[in-house]
Amino acid sequence: MSPSAQVVNANPSPYLGDKVGDLANTPGTVPKASRVDPARFLSQSSHDRPASAIRSLFPAELIPGMLSLLAGKPNPDTFPFDSITLNVKADAEAGPTQLNITGDDLSTALQYGSTSGIPKLVQWITELQIHMHKREAVTATSKLNGVAGRTPWRVTTGNGSQDLLNKTFDALLNPGDVILVESPVYTGILPSLVMLKARIIPVASDEQGMMATRLAEILQKWDTDPQTSSLPRPKCLYTTPTGANPAGTTASDDRKRQILSLAREYDFLVLEDDPYYYLHFEGLDQDAVTRPRCRSYWSLEEEHRERWGTGRVIRFESFSKILAAGLRLGFATGPNEILDAVDANTAMSNLQPSGVAGAVAYTLLHHWGIPGFLRHVDNVARYYAKRRDNFEAKAQKVLAQAGVAQWVTPVAGMFLWLKLNLPANEGESEGDSFALISEKAKAKGVLAVPGVAFIPDGSKTCYVRTSFSIIQEEDVEEAFNRLRDTVLEAWSEADKVMPKAA
Repeated sequence: MSPSAQVVNANPSPYLGDKVGDLANTPGTVPKASRVDPARFLSQSSHDRPASAIRSLFPAELIPGMLSLLAGKPNPDTFPFDSITLNVKADAEAGPTQLNITGDDLSTALQYGSTSGIPKLVQWITELQIHMHKREAVTATSKLNGVAGRTPWRVTTGNGSQDLLNKTFDALLNPGDVILVESPVYTGILPSLVMLKARIIPVASDEQGMMATRLAEILQKWDTDPQTSSLPRPKCLYTTPTGANPAGTTASDDRKRQILSLAREYDFLVLEDDPYYYLHFEGLDQDAVTRPRCRSYWSLEEEHRERWGTGRVIRFESFSKILAAGLRLGFATGPNEILDAVDANTAMSNLQPSGVAGAVAYTLLHHWGIPGFLRHVDNVARYYAKRRDNFEAKAQKVLAQAGVAQWVTPVAGMFLWLKLNLPANEGESEGDSFALISEKAKAKGVLAVPGVAFIPDGSKTCYVRTSFSIIQEEDVEEAFNRLRDTVLEAWSEADKVMPKAA
């Protein structure tokens, strides 16, 4: 963790209630949130960023009869491509199939275009979100706008969800603004938060990810805790609710409701980073098209919207885990004002996501339709569930039986978050995995990620992240043998007897 990161650890209470209400309803100074106005959360840089003089006029080119002398777009007659042919695998939902990108679709893919991405792809994703999350389409000009707490929302695409996350942080956070994050947290967000000089407040996690009770306690004691009393109140919360990277945890719908309730009560936004949403291993024995799936924060925001409004959740997803990582294609769903600020950043940086990547994705998704897409992602989830089962079985055989590690079984995602049984230094409760993993395990020929990479304040930890996504299944046992031997040698070198893991 960079020393420039401004991480504030709020002081824990000796007692954490079993229910959020134990703390959330405690008398105190609680700011009551009114209907959501997403624009008031925008950062100064968002307000200061000028609109693109050219791109802001692109939509006018679509007006019938308009003669455009506007953009310096290259003439498509000069492009050396006549078509793009996609050969789809036989086991990718239904196939084998050959798909072709030609004509206007090809021209759109190869040309400068919409800042938010290929329009047909954006529309397809919008329809997917309506179907999956049971939200109505609400536009700025819709009759539903403002009715019973409804807020206009839309979709934008980017060069992976990481790109969209970084631009959203920039859209929201001024130097010194506070963001709440789960701990451990996806390490990829930390450099961006450091560069923005945001104040990071870690919130402890359990087997369901971020603990609502701990979050409630931090918020309720904000003005009296010496660690937070001088800080502004949180502007947003970041969480990965499904198959979290690194911990592999998945939040229940009720846990999400508890955290969303606190976001409403204390008036901050929820940034829902959910790239593993479709890699959920429960319910795979049911019909892919009709089976129930876990609720998203963005879906749950519809509950009680008459009182609290909507527009508090920005949802991030990715095609990297379910189509191809090299497409570099992700999408965000949320209130217009926030995504407009994200797109303004894109317009001045990379102009737009890749048109070719967007066209490839759209052509396949359009061919499948939503039912075919759901069958495909369930096939992908089944693939990873099988790998999880093999990985965990080998971990049980090698690591657990030797007493060197314990873990919580992931029900989604790609990761097994191991708590290693390591010798601790004098006065410390647990050992540190950093040198053991980055030096000794590497020397033995096995790689993993030391847990400290995911701890916002860089504290020592005995945890380590392992991934079952890509290692050859026949190599898993040997990898764990090497990790086990590394841990046992650490005990031997410390001249201590290893106690059995709790």
